[in-house]
Amino acid sequence: MRRHLVLFLICCLCGLMITASCAHARPPKPGPNFVWVSPHVAPGGVKVPGHWQYQGPRVADREWIPGHYGPGGQWIDGHWRPLGAPPQPHSVWVPGHHGPGGRWIPGHWK
Repeated sequence: MRRHLVLFLICCLCGLMITASCAHARPPKPGPNFVWVSPHVAPGGVKVPGHWQYQGPRVADREWIPGHYGPGGQWIDGHWRPLGAPPQPHSVWVPGHHGPGGRWIPGHWK
């Protein structure tokens, strides 16, 4: 009886270790007015990974671009796109991202 209990506990622990490695944590919330969209399969059969979706009011001078698949088939996270011309010729828009230590850095011109 005791031997079966030990074997059962070992199997449970192994199962927990295997499933724990498959778990994926959602990325930190990028700001207020965002809701988490769970991974799902779109009507066309496309697998959409979990992502944050902006559900807030319009923001002056910026537009929210929802997460989508790019031309090369890679997933592009949702990001803010500035409206209007860049402040300097040849400026490049850097979308908001998490910097060192996980701190959120809003999108900006570089």
